[in-house]
Amino acid sequence: MNGSLQPLLEVAGDTLTGERLRMVERAYLTAAHWHRGRRRRNGEPYITHPVAVAAILAELGMDHEVLCAALLHDVLEGTDCPEQALVRDFGEPVVRLVRDMTALQDPRQAPAIWASETGERVLMLKLADRLHNLRTLRWLPEAKRRRTARQTLETFAPVAGRLGLGHLEQELERLAIANLPGGEGVQASFGVISAGATLLPRESRARWLEEWLGELHTLPGRWPRIRFAVQLVSGMPRLAITLRRWDAQDGRHRPGVGAVRGAGLRCLRWVLASDVRTWGLLMPLVAWLVLDTAGERLGDAVTILITVPPVLAAGVRALRARLGDRDGRG
Repeated sequence: MNGSLQPLLEVAGDTLTGERLRMVERAYLTAAHWHRGRRRRNGEPYITHPVAVAAILAELGMDHEVLCAALLHDVLEGTDCPEQALVRDFGEPVVRLVRDMTALQDPRQAPAIWASETGERVLMLKLADRLHNLRTLRWLPEAKRRRTARQTLETFAPVAGRLGLGHLEQELERLAIANLPGGEGVQASFGVISAGATLLPRESRARWLEEWLGELHTLPGRWPRIRFAVQLVSGMPRLAITLRRWDAQDGRHRPGVGAVRGAGLRCLRWVLASDVRTWGLLMPLVAWLVLDTAGERLGDAVTILITVPPVLAAGVRALRARLGDRDGRG
């Protein structure tokens, strides 16, 4: 039993002990029993999917009830398991999570509705389920891949963002983009924009990135997307200063915020004062972007390597000049 459950146990570590561990093991055995003989599109036993979903949720720090619900999440919908048997063995809270997640599969439930009216733990279950399905999406027919990818960008990724799961939101977007027509070009360009957007205030960054991602999908091909990305990144320092100035103006009405903004500007000046510090911060980001893109399309990775460093250098010079002018004005 532990062989197939091992991915979850390794992630959960010492957080699962005693009765909680035994409950998760029972949930695994129950799911394995009811899914016996079933296979996924890639030929793996079906039980590998709920175990992977539970492991994702364990990485996010979810409790043992959510992990049990993840292991059991396809049992009610996909097998003949009676609901009362699950209630008897695992309790109403776990079964309610399974039931609520199953209800989200109803085609009459528009994603825009359930995204706003569903409890956070159920949404976490749904996001983890979608993430693992995206990771194995290549085994599905092309039409279904595209439909799943579009729904992910429209609904799932924004839900992850609203829950404060930025890294999950980014992986959902990256995997979804790769499964859309021209997805590789969009992914590379969006990666460049995301790198430049690290200059923007954290609280407004997600909104801008969501808008720019939508614009990328409207452009007709790779080179228009690359030009759009380069233009955005070159203007990113000016936008960052404008947004921070607006925030500072608002901060005058909130005690303590002005001091925090001032400290942030002092830190930014200290970084920009040295080429070693500036590029020590930027180059790992560029390297990650190139390596991540090279896994999909080598040509896009070369384009990023050629275009991004000069654009970032121009942005750094503009930001230094702007901050220097501001210091001169006092």
